[in-house]
Amino acid sequence: MLRVLISLVTVILLTVSSVSVAATPIDEREWIEVRSDNFKIYSVLGEDRSVELLRHLEVMRGSLGDSSEQSTWQSGVPTVIVAVDNHDDYEAIGAPANSAGFFFSDLRENAIVIDDSDVASGIQIILHEYAHYLNKQSGRIRYPRWYEEGNAEYLSHSRLHEQAFEYAMTPKQHVATLHFAQWLPYSDVLKMSDTMALGPLEGAAFYAQSWLLVHYLQSRSASEQSMQDKLTTYTNAISKGQSHVVAFELAFAMDIEELEQELMQYYLDRQFASRQVPADTALPDFRTRVRELSRVEAQLVLARMALRFENIDQAETWFSGVLADQDLRAHAEAGLGRVLGFRGEIEAASKRFDNAIHLMAWDFVIWMDYAQYWAQRVALAPDYKSREKFASELLHALESALTINEATPELNSLMGYAHIAKGDRDQISEAIGYLEAAAEGAPHDQASRLLLANAYIFEGRFIEAREVAESVLRFEHEPNAITDAAQQLLSDIADLQRPY
Repeated sequence: MLRVLISLVTVILLTVSSVSVAATPIDEREWIEVRSDNFKIYSVLGEDRSVELLRHLEVMRGSLGDSSEQSTWQSGVPTVIVAVDNHDDYEAIGAPANSAGFFFSDLRENAIVIDDSDVASGIQIILHEYAHYLNKQSGRIRYPRWYEEGNAEYLSHSRLHEQAFEYAMTPKQHVATLHFAQWLPYSDVLKMSDTMALGPLEGAAFYAQSWLLVHYLQSRSASEQSMQDKLTTYTNAISKGQSHVVAFELAFAMDIEELEQELMQYYLDRQFASRQVPADTALPDFRTRVRELSRVEAQLVLARMALRFENIDQAETWFSGVLADQDLRAHAEAGLGRVLGFRGEIEAASKRFDNAIHLMAWDFVIWMDYAQYWAQRVALAPDYKSREKFASELLHALESALTINEATPELNSLMGYAHIAKGDRDQISEAIGYLEAAAEGAPHDQASRLLLANAYIFEGRFIEAREVAESVLRFEHEPNAITDAAQQLLSDIADLQRPY
């Protein structure tokens, strides 16, 4: 989950104007769905503004590239974009108050929510979030947070010319922050992994300093490829236990004290050169399709987005509003099943899913919601007998989904998980096939890779298991539950290979 923070000046404006006036509830606004060739947005911004956002996305995609051959909303892992024009509405969905944009990514979908209000620039924000999407598409490397956010700012501050996309422009709010705010030590900037823990002023400083660092490094880089090579060296060094400072000095051949001096001078010189790439910004083939959403359609979009933020109570309210619509009731029932599942209300959740399937047994998403419910129960099963039973129900849900649609990374991962959970050694080869497909389809997903390593161990394929566990550590490179599990796997493999 990645976000773009509101600038230092914006934070002050929001604080001053914290007294809000009564407004139309967000689900009663006039919502539209706008599609272009590669993007779809659910929006209250009106047709002209929504189309303008999509036009900028199409130009950025054409200029900077996207490895996907499908549109973002038709791919196996689709991208959902929601845009509002009021910060209170943005927060009502569940987004953090001191942000103006957020990017999610999991095995089912990518999701972007933006605030295009008086104190936020919707074009810059949506391009920032799309830059996170492009980073995710770029290969099997998890960028450090300073680069992830700094590069998104570097790419998203842009403008369109007649035949060019100009980016790396100077953001006034970052320059203002660097002038007025207390700078963070760059040793802290380099090791930052959780921007959610930062206060508004520290967050503004982190984003400004990350932008400055990326802009400076790009000005010194001979090519985009050399930057990729340096970042790979950096992340590999961290995954092997080097500190962030040592890893940076190794990858970029620059002492941290020298770096801070160079960055201060780079800031003082204010010679922030932009870059241009050829682009047909007229987009002669650019077409959009617009339709109005009913209130219940808007509520369904909002409820699903609220769930992504784990805004459970609000999601329940919106899903409940959809129940009255006969065409969408099945999706509301499944959504309420997910809500009740989150709360641990098993019997009530089961009834909701039964209702959903009875109403719309041919819907792939409903079966995948149901599968996720059973996967949760497998994980929490109190004993082996219960786990085997729940795993069988999970397999049934997934097999039903496969009769409707081709396998997705989410389905493949859950299939592998279900076969492993059943504990039948005869099914491990089948589990491996699904998990290998999940890993190939979603290179950034680590849970599937950890399951795959476990499956290899079951079959005695220790070399492959070790390679997968080590690849998880190279990718993740920050201590967390994923790296702990990978380290434990490596320890288990060593024990199993030790001669007695």
